[in-house]
Amino acid sequence: MTLLDRIVSMIRAGGPMPFERFMEVSLYEPEGFFGGETLRSEKGGDFLTSPEVSPLLGETLAAYVAHERERIGGPFQVVDVDVDVGAGSGSLLRPLLDAVHVDVSAVEASPAARQALRQFLPDNHVLTDLPESIRGVIVANELIDNLPMALALRLSS
Repeated sequence: MTLLDRIVSMIRAGGPMPFERFMEVSLYEPEGFFGGETLRSEKGGDFLTSPEVSPLLGETLAAYVAHERERIGGPFQVVDVDVDVGAGSGSLLRPLLDAVHVDVSAVEASPAARQALRQFLPDNHVLTDLPESIRGVIVANELIDNLPMALALRLSS
């Protein structure tokens, strides 16, 4: 069954589908854009984000992370959080880790991106959901552009 067939079937069975559910299915189901085994955010992929173009964002964030680690003290961790959003290939985390040594976890919905993250993070630090609690810093680059949500805007004339 194709993704289109599954969506049509879901609508037939349950009635109208909210936009955020449609986006979730379209993006993260196994046949969805990010749901397969293809890493989308790399030079040979479908798009690039700023961390794939240059390590400067990760290096810049490392200075902030180091400051926060000193301010908060230990234990301290960094979570590149993107449940249904995408820690991606880790192109943001790698330069950050090169500059500051901290405990890092990445939350990622895409199987292909989780595999890329496992190339430099321990398996138990590549997550599919947020940890129960976090003491440290949450990094959420490009959060809004991949998060399935409903948004309404009313413009007055």
